Amino acid sequence: MTFEFKSNVRYRMPVVFGPAPGPRQKTDGTPWTAEESGTANVQWATIAYRSDRARLEALLPAGFQLTAPEVHVTLGFFRDLYWLAGRGYGIVNVEVPVTYDGKDQRIEGALCLVLWEGRPDAITTGREELGFPKLFADIPDVRLRPETGRLSGQASWFDHTFFELEMHGLEEVEVQEKRLLGPKGGPIFYKYMPRTGPFGSGGSDVSYVTCSHPRAGEESSAQTIRFGDATYRKWRATGGSVQWNPASFEQLPTTHHVVNGVAGLPILEYLSAEMIEFSAPGVAVATNGLRVLEPA
Repeated sequence: MTFEFKSNVRYRMPVVFGPAPGPRQKTDGTPWTAEESGTANVQWATIAYRSDRARLEALLPAGFQLTAPEVHVTLGFFRDLYWLAGRGYGIVNVEVPVTYDGKDQRIEGALCLVLWEGRPDAITTGREELGFPKLFADIPDVRLRPETGRLSGQASWFDHTFFELEMHGLEEVEVQEKRLLGPKGGPIFYKYMPRTGPFGSGGSDVSYVTCSHPRAGEESSAQTIRFGDATYRKWRATGGSVQWNPASFEQLPTTHHVVNGVAGLPILEYLSAEMIEFSAPGVAVATNGLRVLEPA
């Protein structure tokens, strides 16, 4: 008897041991229930700045149009995650506002250029299952405390601190809408997986856009996180800054080109500095509704 795939469940290499547990399914391949997933606690601090339009447009895959020359950078922390047995991790997310022309519809949202995370488990599941452009970094689990009016954080790899963020003058504001900070319209991702071939001759196995936007004619949210009755608070800072520290090959052998690409986007003007924190059922933050958007 040989190994056989089950239908309607997710697998990751090595597949021979069965369905892969993660944020979107249990070991047997069945989805987590709300009761099993407990409550996730999240903090999300975002600074937006104006940058050079031409340099941003040079980073966009085919079919994308830049709607504003802006970069939105988020330092966030996910805690008490059921699928990690109560553990959590930090993230650094870089997005730009775009539209994308697909085969049957045009969507608007935030194209994720790169997403660093502090757990390889989260990176593997998000890259393969969702198409998120995830990389690993050491992101200290610093509690962002809005009551002090200040917050700061950083990300590093191989002892090179390539990212630093700081906010001051944080004051709580009234919540108008429960949503993640960043460009409006919902996250968008460009999924790419290479096809095996000597000296890169294989090209790609996968090359397409993924998103959670509703299909044409459907009425639903494009947000990847379903807030519902989540406890949600928001703060606005009087000021803040982002520092990208370029890296040499010796410092970051496999990711210096990514860090330097982001660092090469000039910060011409800071536009906003905000923070949210929320608590929601774990399954609400599992990002389980992404789909492929076929190109035009």
